Amino acid sequence: MSGEMSRLAAALGLCLAVAGSLALGAEHTFDGDYSGKRVLAKGSDPECLAVDDVSVSIHAEALTFTNGALKKFCHRLFPRQDGSFDQIGTADGDTVHILGRVPGDVIEADVNNPPLRVSLDLKKAN
Repeated sequence: MSGEMSRLAAALGLCLAVAGSLALGAEHTFDGDYSGKRVLAKGSDPECLAVDDVSVSIHAEALTFTNGALKKFCHRLFPRQDGSFDQIGTADGDTVHILGRVPGDVIEADVNNPPLRVSLDLKKAN
């Protein structure tokens, strides 16, 4: 996996982890399995697919993220009480900006890791 792809994968995991931490303040309301797509919205990288399947498992503070390049990537973070998150972090020394929300049983997020930006749309399994 290239450094750019590695940073992107880390950023995606970080983004989803923020959403997963909502379980702490809501009696684990967001616990469960989510799946959907990661879509490249801006930029290009030969090792970054335009569309990729993504799955996420959330339990309390723990979130496990999996896509085509990354398997069982774990994170733990704390978003605002309303389910929104706006996170700036680092992945392999690069700055990553993550903006998203968890409205009901859906995770929506944009991950900006210049020169790439991706969008995540995930739904909770029944």
